[in-house]
Amino acid sequence: RVEPIKMRITYDEGVYEGNASMFFLGLTNSVGGFEQIVPDAKLDDGKFSLIIVKTANIFEILHLVALMLNGGKHVEDHRLIYTKTSYLHAETLEKNNKMMINLDGEYGGDAPMTFKNMHQHIEIFANGDALPSNAIMGSVLTGSDEIVVESEDEEEEAYNEASKEFVKEVERLTDEDIDGDGKIAEKEKH
Repeated sequence: RVEPIKMRITYDEGVYEGNASMFFLGLTNSVGGFEQIVPDAKLDDGKFSLIIVKTANIFEILHLVALMLNGGKHVEDHRLIYTKTSYLHAETLEKNNKMMINLDGEYGGDAPMTFKNMHQHIEIFANGDALPSNAIMGSVLTGSDEIVVESEDEEEEAYNEASKEFVKEVERLTDEDIDGDGKIAEKEKH
């Protein structure tokens, strides 16, 4: 069960004040390994991508995830706010309810918290030629199978397959055509 928090999010274009289950603030297109969460992210524009998820209904959240996996269509959905901002201040409006902040997978403290994009503040250098060409890229779980991928092409193929399976499962749960093929994935017979 996802519990909404009454929060105030102040950003470049205004203020959101209301219930939300979560918000994401990122610089890249990837959050938690999901590559389409911010489909139009740019690393050098001086802006964060902000997503405020207003719904706390688990089926609606699953539907948003399926839209995300199906080409980043979630950014136009009325159940969230999607914008670019160089500044964000997050605070809870409930005295007895903490809003814990997760920073890149780690607990980063409780709100209130302020974020400012320090556009082009640091430079990073790496010798790309020194990386081994056969480096293991990782693994992807699909259903009950784990696929070990050893190249970027295999990683992308495995990710796409896992995404398609997830979208099908959400279609079965919601009885909605999410991938736009004109059909709803059939429910498995037991």
